[in-house]
Amino acid sequence: MKPTMQTVGPSKTEPRWPAIVTLILAFGLIQLLPSRYLIVGPWIPWVLFGAGIGTMLAVALAPTSLLWLRIERVTIIGLFIIVCTLIILGIVRLVADILASKHGYGSLTLLETAAEIWTVNILIFALLYWQVDGSMPETHRADFRFADKDDAETSPDWEPRFVDYLFLAFAASTSFTPPEYSRPLSHRAKLMLMLQATISLTTLFLIASRAISTLS
Repeated sequence: MKPTMQTVGPSKTEPRWPAIVTLILAFGLIQLLPSRYLIVGPWIPWVLFGAGIGTMLAVALAPTSLLWLRIERVTIIGLFIIVCTLIILGIVRLVADILASKHGYGSLTLLETAAEIWTVNILIFALLYWQVDGSMPETHRADFRFADKDDAETSPDWEPRFVDYLFLAFAASTSFTPPEYSRPLSHRAKLMLMLQATISLTTLFLIASRAISTLS
């Protein structure tokens, strides 16, 4: 008997273009980073970008395929781990350069680098939250609870979409806490939020403040 391909219900799928645009923006900002803080060779971001875009386009073409959803999930989480590691290493190098006054870059360049790292931090964590919590809601317990889910005025079939996770990531990087309409349920969700807030805090208050102080 010929095996059938596993699928998910159409109501559990969503367009991939918001996530694709987010990945394109993150890739563009990474390309703008000074080479000293990119850490790896210039071809590495292209490989990550191609893998991420390729799997999301495959899901866009076969949105109910459980196989492609799983491949997308593994790819995006792997991409996050690599990019997040590079961001942390880049911050460590940037902080060391600033403290030693050996960076060789102007104050505006340092500010631009801090802003780019801060923005990439938001974008890649949005992709992570979306994949970990929302990519295959039929297969695991939710990591975040959204108030819209319990709102009497909201459709009973309401599910969080990519934009909800993007806003969650933005709020975590600006207020260092999840927004009031969502809360972490699992330990891993709390750890992810802590990691994002730590990166954002370091970028905004240590790097940016130091760069601003040198303007005078």
